[in-house]
Amino acid sequence: MFQGTIPGPMRSIVRETAGSWPRGPVYVPCCGNFTIERSVAGMGFALHSSDVSIYTSAVGRWLTQQPVGIQLREQSRNELGWLAESLDDGVGTVATLMLGTRFLASVGREGLWHERVVRSYREQWKAKHAETVERLSGSDIELASYEVEDVRSWLQKVPRDAPVCSFPPFYGGGYEKLYEPLEAHFTWDAPEYEPLSDDDVVSVLGAITDRPYWLTASNHDVPELHPYLRGVIKATPRAAPFYVYASQARTRIVAPRQPIEPVKVPRLREGDELVGPLRLSLLKPGQFNALRSRYLNPRIAPGAANLALAVKDGGGRLLGVFAMAPSTFTPDEAYVLSDFAVAPTDYPRLSKLIVLAATSAEAQLLCQRAFSRRIRRVATTAFSNNPVSMKYRGLLRLHKRSPSNEDGWKFQLQYQGAMGQHTLAEALQMWAKRWGAQTTKTGV
Repeated sequence: MFQGTIPGPMRSIVRETAGSWPRGPVYVPCCGNFTIERSVAGMGFALHSSDVSIYTSAVGRWLTQQPVGIQLREQSRNELGWLAESLDDGVGTVATLMLGTRFLASVGREGLWHERVVRSYREQWKAKHAETVERLSGSDIELASYEVEDVRSWLQKVPRDAPVCSFPPFYGGGYEKLYEPLEAHFTWDAPEYEPLSDDDVVSVLGAITDRPYWLTASNHDVPELHPYLRGVIKATPRAAPFYVYASQARTRIVAPRQPIEPVKVPRLREGDELVGPLRLSLLKPGQFNALRSRYLNPRIAPGAANLALAVKDGGGRLLGVFAMAPSTFTPDEAYVLSDFAVAPTDYPRLSKLIVLAATSAEAQLLCQRAFSRRIRRVATTAFSNNPVSMKYRGLLRLHKRSPSNEDGWKFQLQYQGAMGQHTLAEALQMWAKRWGAQTTKTGV
């Protein structure tokens, strides 16, 4: 119901740690999406929370029976007047803001995708709003108080012996950017404060820890708090690690785990000759994970695939694998999450054949069946220390080159290309003619 970026295992750690705290008031600054409050619900604490964002303040005021105090801006009534009846200064307003976080960023923006998002919410608004109100009404969170106040001043009022638990914003200006669409279309008695810089986040962490009972977490590794490091959480391979610090707590490490299944199909090996025709076979998630772990560069963080396919030759031997997911922003585009060839073989450019198979008419048909939409293009991202990817060169068009956001690579390369312009048979013929030369071996 409440949106958030805190990994699930964090809630278990919070509840376990709070179990050793004295029952009574617990203070939660920067309460955000009330993850902490939900984690310790029913444990006998009187929860006092504070924040400064429009979204959190709407929820916090409603949970403490205060008027929410949020109205639609006059300049937004032409586009969003259909929301006015849902703003009741209570749970209806909270439900409106919650749903608004999902579509308001598309209001007033050009593009078919944004227009469809807004139209969809408008046409289904009454049902979606009623459903959200019903779910909110069943919430078990109870707050003793909620205040709209900056964390720096609010912490000064907290008793020095009372437990404090908080997840401050993980980067400067984070909440401000997150709730910009809400601020653009709604007006409220917003507090005046200076956004937290990265240095301020570290300072706030220091203020939280100056007491006998406390817990905090951040994606900042804070050297000053190393003696209090109680856990490291990395819920998924692509997630940033969370560092958990506490005055007293058991040590916990949470690491991603992916299920794997054996793949018994034979693989093309050195000395084997590749023969046609090519075939595509569906892979189970565990099989894809096993092959990816075996052949893909370990520095590339894995992602979850909607469709994973094995490429086999005429002898039934595995040549490589590619995995697809529907594009988030382009309806007729499939995103290639992974594509790799088996190794070692006598074909140094075997990976190009896998790319050709991934863009074939047969792959296009399987994508359209899996994603229930027309697919005309593919896109993918390559990380490289070279300005181009030799695997995609000549097959896909380099759309964008930028500095890498992943350690160990210089460039992040965005590629795009058409899908369905050739069959698997034509792909093998093209590859054999241009890139299918075998490694020349010399005897002694």
